[in-house]
Amino acid sequence: MRRSDPRWLIVFLANLLLWWLTGMANDYLATFSVHLYLGGLLVAYASLQVDRQQGFVALMLTGLMVDSVEPVPFGTSMLLFGVVHATLVYGRQRLPRDGAIFGTIAALFSNLFLFIALSFLLVGANPRPGEAWLRLFVDLLASQVVIIVITPWFLALQSRAMEFAQIHPETGRRLTL
Repeated sequence: MRRSDPRWLIVFLANLLLWWLTGMANDYLATFSVHLYLGGLLVAYASLQVDRQQGFVALMLTGLMVDSVEPVPFGTSMLLFGVVHATLVYGRQRLPRDGAIFGTIAALFSNLFLFIALSFLLVGANPRPGEAWLRLFVDLLASQVVIIVITPWFLALQSRAMEFAQIHPETGRRLTL
């Protein structure tokens, strides 16, 4: 009898929490005309620490969640998260994955790629695209600073959630305490 594997659910629920907190921050920052995008942070833990299939499922659901509230064609974030996930999974055996420093660097580069890709998709719909790039630059800068600040917390949150469930993130085996 095979037991269920909740790793994808743990990662998805943590991503849901971060997306909710980001939405609250964006609601507050709207008075300053700043929008945070933390897509790279949503991808980092699932791609670096979790088994590739479990991480893929969590990121596809996360991408659909992001697509449901962002002004992009449905499935765009899911596709971009899949591309970033495949890239990070391909290179994760060659790079150090322990600690928050590499997770922060991976989240920063992932966020940069995702932000630029989504910006090129969305700027064309803007009535004045020249002015939009300056605002996008400010949004990117604010998003990258927030990622630097909260990545250690978010990676630790997901690690502790896996420990609480007594599951090793990569193998799915039960941890003995």
